[in-house]
Amino acid sequence: MTIDINEPRAALLPLPVCALLIAAWNLLEEASDLPHPRHVSVSSSQSIDLQFSPGRSSYRAIARWAARFGGVVISSKPIETEHGPRIYCRCEFDYYGLAVEAWAMIAADKAT
Repeated sequence: MTIDINEPRAALLPLPVCALLIAAWNLLEEASDLPHPRHVSVSSSQSIDLQFSPGRSSYRAIARWAARFGGVVISSKPIETEHGPRIYCRCEFDYYGLAVEAWAMIAADKAT
């Protein structure tokens, strides 16, 4: 018997967290030449989050991850936070069936 993962009726069991950790490890190893995230988390919702620093260099870092893994970079309008205006920059892509989001809250320049 074979299971076609593209078949909408195929019911694949969710991966246990330990398998998600191995997937995150493999993702980071495959991207070892890219800028490193400052925080990595895995979730039982079958996703991996990569948080980058709030510095402006994170735009380029996230864009490089998007280019490597087929994501699109999306930026928000400035959002007012307790630490001043920030821009939510992110990209989403698929890594062997897992949802990955690379993101950063980057300090926005105030209009003068």
